Amino acid sequence: MGVGVLLAVVGAILTFAVRANTSVISLPTVGIILMVAGGLLIWHGRNGTQRKRVITREERPGGATTPTSTVRQTIEERDID
Repeated sequence: MGVGVLLAVVGAILTFAVRANTSVISLPTVGIILMVAGGLLIWHGRNGTQRKRVITREERPGGATTPTSTVRQTIEERDID
C-alpha cells in the first residue's frame, strides 16, 4: 500500500505543482496517470487480498442411528502486510 501512496503523491506533485513545459510529454497527464495507478494500488491493498471460504459438512452426533445435522462454517482469510 505504501507504493500506491507514493505514486499518488508523485502524481499530484506532477499535476498541480510542476510548471515546466516540455514538448515530449505532458507532465499533468503523467501525474493523473500516476494518481490513478496509486489509487488502484491502495484499493487493491485494502480490498483485493481478502478471501472467504465456506465449509459444509454433515455430522452424526451420538452414533450412526441419529439423524445427521449440517454444519456450515465460514472462514475469512486476510493477508497481512
